[in-house]
Amino acid sequence: MSLSEPSLERVVQGVLSALPPEREMLPVALERLNGALGYLPRPAIEAVARHFRRPAQEVYGLATFYALWQVGEKAPPAVDLCDDGPCHAQGAPQVRRVLEEAGLEVRRTSCLGHCAAGPVARHAGRLYRNLSPQDLRPLLEGREPAPWKPEEDILDLAVPKERALLRNVGRIAPDSLAEAVAAGAYQALRKALTGMQPAEVVEEVVRSGLQGRGGAGFPTGLKMRFTAAATRSGNGPAWVIGNADESEPGTFKDRLLIEGDPHRLLEGIVLAAYAVGAREGCIYIRGEYASQAALLERAIQEAQAAGYLGANILGTDFTFTLHLHRGAGAYICGEETALLESLEGKRGEPRLRPPYPTTYGAFGRPTLLNNVETLCNLPDIVAYGAEWYRQVGTEKSPGTKLYPISGHVRRRGCLEAPLGRFTLRQVIEGPAGGMRGPAPFKACHLGGAAGAIVGPEFLDVPLDFASCAEAGAMLGAGDLVILDAQTCLVDYVRAVAAFFRAESCGKCTPCRVGTERQLQLLNELTSGRGTPGHLQELLEWGEHMTDSSFCGLGQTASTAVLTALRRFPSEFEAHARGVCPAGVCPMRR
Repeated sequence: MSLSEPSLERVVQGVLSALPPEREMLPVALERLNGALGYLPRPAIEAVARHFRRPAQEVYGLATFYALWQVGEKAPPAVDLCDDGPCHAQGAPQVRRVLEEAGLEVRRTSCLGHCAAGPVARHAGRLYRNLSPQDLRPLLEGREPAPWKPEEDILDLAVPKERALLRNVGRIAPDSLAEAVAAGAYQALRKALTGMQPAEVVEEVVRSGLQGRGGAGFPTGLKMRFTAAATRSGNGPAWVIGNADESEPGTFKDRLLIEGDPHRLLEGIVLAAYAVGAREGCIYIRGEYASQAALLERAIQEAQAAGYLGANILGTDFTFTLHLHRGAGAYICGEETALLESLEGKRGEPRLRPPYPTTYGAFGRPTLLNNVETLCNLPDIVAYGAEWYRQVGTEKSPGTKLYPISGHVRRRGCLEAPLGRFTLRQVIEGPAGGMRGPAPFKACHLGGAAGAIVGPEFLDVPLDFASCAEAGAMLGAGDLVILDAQTCLVDYVRAVAAFFRAESCGKCTPCRVGTERQLQLLNELTSGRGTPGHLQELLEWGEHMTDSSFCGLGQTASTAVLTALRRFPSEFEAHARGVCPAGVCPMRR
């Protein structure tokens, strides 16, 4: 196909003529062309390169970096089935078998953000949840899937509604600014802009003890203080970025906040911008969240029309412009420096730190980059004060936390509870309704794909940052994949290893080679071709990736494998002898 073909040329020129030739607009051009054409043919890539005055090989490298863009030729119709940890544990392999027997092409896709409703698949632009091998008729017949509402994925709140981040989800129409304002939206912003200095907002957040909810748990107030200081030193004005690239398997809390209460997120971002001296910012949302992105786009437009965004917000001299940037399917872009590279129109490969984003971030400016859940805490902290905020949670980990729960329990969904209020056992026996059947608890994958596998010894550990760390695991984003005694942990961590192999950006050798070899070894062990030497090599590769990888992805890509191997050694040793104790793996010697 050549660019001279009228239909292709019209589409390409129509897209490019609307975009300035600035590098950060490159991903926008590729996204729009992929959406309009269904793929990115070579002539389109060459036209993009000419428009942006970049080498064609650079544009090709950018286009091939992201999983949601189809480069070269149109892909044949297929079912994109999630087979990451939660969906794998909930029956994705059995669903795949039935779909393939029905003659459908099935492709593996990374997490779609609906882990409590797994297995999940995407087909012909539709999202199918709660798939079962016994009933796949809607998907097989191409029918519309059953509709769902965000509140269906919420477990009973373990806090009074007036204290909850999720209190408005299901109670207001998410596309209605009027209902959001009636429920209290933008009151904290008005208080800050008319009665507080920016430094007072920063110090209120410092006193609150809010820790980042994206995984690392770094004190949010300190990050704000660092960014504000860099802005005052002459490096500003700052940028503020809301990280909605929620790609961690098992994590779907940010999706619920966006779907159910988008103006809470917008208010949190504007408060953060006022505090650190930012005049511009964006929400970086993962490409798989197309409907959520549309909801945010509308919320931004409504907020700007009502004076909550844009010039002279609420009649003051504070001005802040907010953009929405759509990702295109790259887990690595959840890492803050990779996100910045992606935002600037480059491949989402992590930067060397220091300098840190708080001093040198987006486009060389000081940048405050926070997770959606973190930002959604700011309106309550500003409105009611740090002392009020600290009344729940623990001394070291104050506030409430969203805990996404999936796996082998009777009730799956997102629980909001004060940090440290529940142990793992109490979550399982209480809000999660107990184990799904007679098989008892065996393990929990805690904190996302990059988190640890913990066993029964962890059942009575309080679920807060400090307690989990003291017990030898990280709370991370707070997600819990509960696994029963019928689970083969070697098979489960093989699915986790497949995720990391697919998502490694390939920048550094330890991660690029290590994730590939880790998966190869686990494939051998789960197919009856393993040996004791495979176990030793798994340990060596895992330790090498942890110690030598460039960024957090590679440093944690073996965490699930290493912790499972060390805490459940007999199960791995049995596989090395050609035996799967759970009877899950097809052993063929």
